[in-house]
Amino acid sequence: MDTIGLSILKGIISFFLHPLTYITIIGAFLLGRSRVKRDRRDFHTRVHDVLDDVVFAVVPCLIIGAAFFILNLFLGLTVPFSTTITMSIAALLLLITGQIRFLSPAFVMILPVFAALFYTPRDLGNSTLNRMQEGIGSVSFEALALLVGLLVFIEGYLIATNAGKQTSPRLVESKRGKIVGSHEMQRLWLLPLFLFLPVGNVESLSWWPLLDFGNESYAFLLLPFPIGFRKLIHHALPLPEMKTNGRQVALLGAGTVILGMISYFLDNEWVALAAIGLVMVGRAGILLLHRGKNKPAYFNERNEGLVILGILPGSPADQMSLQVGEVISKVNGLSLGKGVDFYTALQRNAAFCKLEVLDINGEIRFEQKALYNNTHHELGLLFVKENRFEDQEEAQ
Repeated sequence: MDTIGLSILKGIISFFLHPLTYITIIGAFLLGRSRVKRDRRDFHTRVHDVLDDVVFAVVPCLIIGAAFFILNLFLGLTVPFSTTITMSIAALLLLITGQIRFLSPAFVMILPVFAALFYTPRDLGNSTLNRMQEGIGSVSFEALALLVGLLVFIEGYLIATNAGKQTSPRLVESKRGKIVGSHEMQRLWLLPLFLFLPVGNVESLSWWPLLDFGNESYAFLLLPFPIGFRKLIHHALPLPEMKTNGRQVALLGAGTVILGMISYFLDNEWVALAAIGLVMVGRAGILLLHRGKNKPAYFNERNEGLVILGILPGSPADQMSLQVGEVISKVNGLSLGKGVDFYTALQRNAAFCKLEVLDINGEIRFEQKALYNNTHHELGLLFVKENRFEDQEEAQ
């Protein structure tokens, strides 16, 4: 047990020595900074803090990484060190090119699979580089199928539970040249991925690990595995759309795990390769399914009422029970539309605000709040406005 504990400790240390750990965190910070710049361009104010993207990159994956650690500690999914290198290279290429929408485990695994099938190790004139190529063609495709299935399932869980939080409101131009609202989801998650390496001084036992991939001794590695997601939604509310998208990805991952288990028990790598191919094609299909380009805009200007595009955190509106996608039809008794401006109606009572709200189910309710001298002119709501390029405050 002392040997196992020491090997696990070395694996954990490797996570903090891996450059991809810090590149992913820096990437999340840069995503946050670009989002804040867009917020100021569209609304002349910041919606969410720049460091929120870093928090979302790390915090949700800590519990998930710990759960995967415990699961794989018993399963024993084993890949050569050379395969972890190709996984890191694929993730790094997608990161530095900014294509985080394709930073899915289903696409990251394309390079390791092709390397295992077609790459022949060669003398690179350096002993370290030569050692990095060892075992690249001996990887178990059954293990890869199970691994990519579990990772895609985790990706789906993250999309369903995390991608819809603190989405970024945006103003975009429609095909007809009108300004419409949309919500952008950009996430970069850093998953601590616990894996077995088929080398080391940890001996296998008769009952451990549960899955036998032909190895008798192991070492452990905690690999930083970035998972990216980006989507621009203009045709629907962001939260239910993300839940649907996430469930579909999670089901795809679960199906791949089932096929991977079948390939393991049948000892048939062709079934495993078919499972890997299906998850790649299926993930691309889900991307295409949720494009929503030809669907009508949900966040647009209306003849009567204003659709809430965003709510500033900590604002008076945030302290009320308002939600993105609801329609404000009246302010202080004045119906919006037909020349009645939100700001004008708000000024009707500088000390108090009463809103008539049409919720997402089409039901009317009332919200009210006392205002103070420093907040009577800004409630903290973001709307779609055609004159966004004029020099005026967009957050009312």
